Amino acid sequence: MGRAIHRWLAGDDGPGRRALPAGEFLHPVPLAALVVLGVNDHLLKGRGALPAWVTGKLSDLCGLLFFPLLVTAVADVVAYGVARATGARVDFSLRRWKLAAAIVLTAAVFVPLELSAAWGELYVRTLGRLGFPSDTTRDPTDLVALVMLVPAWWLGVAELRRVPLGRLEVLARAPDRGVEAVRAGLADVRRLARDPAAVDALGERYAAYLARGGAADAAPVEAALRALRG
Repeated sequence: MGRAIHRWLAGDDGPGRRALPAGEFLHPVPLAALVVLGVNDHLLKGRGALPAWVTGKLSDLCGLLFFPLLVTAVADVVAYGVARATGARVDFSLRRWKLAAAIVLTAAVFVPLELSAAWGELYVRTLGRLGFPSDTTRDPTDLVALVMLVPAWWLGVAELRRVPLGRLEVLARAPDRGVEAVRAGLADVRRLARDPAAVDALGERYAAYLARGGAADAAPVEAALRALRG
């Protein structure tokens, strides 16, 4: 059920089909965290329904779960737009280094907010100038929410294992679309996959599809994708 919902939300790319490279964020878990954050901040905070410390911690827990995945998704969607508009060869699919950078960035912003009043003032002032009124309260105990970066990492890795959305189009745009080049472009997926042989099969079949482009070559690619994406 979870995979079906994810596919409905994020779409599915394949031979002749494109999808926005935002599958890690368009997953039920980070989207649910975003909804809970919105309800908590706009309906629960300051209403007395829950203690202030509960609503405060809930905001931090939800925010740290979805924010790194939002960062990678937005960055790749922007890169995707640039590639489509200009024809530039840009890798707009999720990579493990992008996921790691987003998680480090999230922690680098969040930790000083809970430890430094000056950083908090700068943060609020900057967001205000950008048109996003905000508020923050320094509380070192909120650092417990950093634990949510672990499931954020897991969700990103899960997207990589299933062949991240956009990766097939990135491979199709590459100047070298031979078997070895396609396999190299899927190397990170293979390292994380539970069935590396299935990734090898996808690489061979997709290279054949890119070389010939016939409907008969698309069907084996779809089968290989189903084996990886469930």
